[in-house]
Amino acid sequence: MHLNRSSLDTERIVILGSRGYIGSVLASTLKEAGISCTRIDMRGRIDGHITLNLSDHEATRVLLRDLRPTLLLHCGTHSALAYRENFFTSFQQDFDALHSLVSALHDLPLCRVVYFSSSYVYSGLPRDVKVTENSMLLPKHHFGVGKMFFEQYLLRNHGESIVFRLSSVFGEGQSQHPNAILALAQEAQGTGKITIWGAGTRMMQYVYLPDVVRVVFSGRALPAGIYNLGGEEYSSVADVASQIARFFGVPCVFLKDKTEGETLPFMLLGKIRAVVPQEKFTPLKSALEVYLHKALHKAKNQNAKVKT
Repeated sequence: MHLNRSSLDTERIVILGSRGYIGSVLASTLKEAGISCTRIDMRGRIDGHITLNLSDHEATRVLLRDLRPTLLLHCGTHSALAYRENFFTSFQQDFDALHSLVSALHDLPLCRVVYFSSSYVYSGLPRDVKVTENSMLLPKHHFGVGKMFFEQYLLRNHGESIVFRLSSVFGEGQSQHPNAILALAQEAQGTGKITIWGAGTRMMQYVYLPDVVRVVFSGRALPAGIYNLGGEEYSSVADVASQIARFFGVPCVFLKDKTEGETLPFMLLGKIRAVVPQEKFTPLKSALEVYLHKALHKAKNQNAKVKT
């Protein structure tokens, strides 16, 4: 992946949550480009990562004081699944971490912070409404409620912040919880079929992880604020599952007695396109082909290692 080295070489980059799904890919992309960064994660020291629990206010303050980052990528938050299973604990831990971070950045007002929010902030709105960053929010999903609050908390306390409202992300990476597309691919490989709840009419807006990485590293081109970040297409679960099923040569089985998940409104990308028009989002069909070939190759290598 090509990165704009001229805009990144002068940055002191810190990645929080560097062993997570998005954080690990951001870190590896920088490493491949020969750009240094400091990787921080709470899950133990490994391969050059610094161990830090962001809820420890004093340790966070001291570390950021010493590092003096100019670009900080905050990827260390709980998932939508964690919020669904335990809203209270997930919200409390994410708030403690964000509050600690904002406090530590008090003396670093020019540090650019990138925070990953979610399209779940639009949950509760009619599925046939296309949404912009200025749309009224009435989230009904726990994850959306949390993200809506954290967006405002960060922007009101650290003006040099960018918030990306991500749609459903897929792509290579160390995902703790399988994303929607990975789950379908794993089911196809593991069971020889793909099961779809209901008629598969739930609509999804996917975004390819390499596209997200390119936008994140677009440098200072993006003014501070909130940006929708998703793909160009709005696809039904049935259509995407069918493409994956054809790739693996397995059937789709529709469980008509099961209730489908919520369809979130389609996020318009006009705001981000106006600022970085050169960024092109990969068409879903071609992105899926690349991703599935890599997933299949990885699975074959793992099976070969097990046999030896």
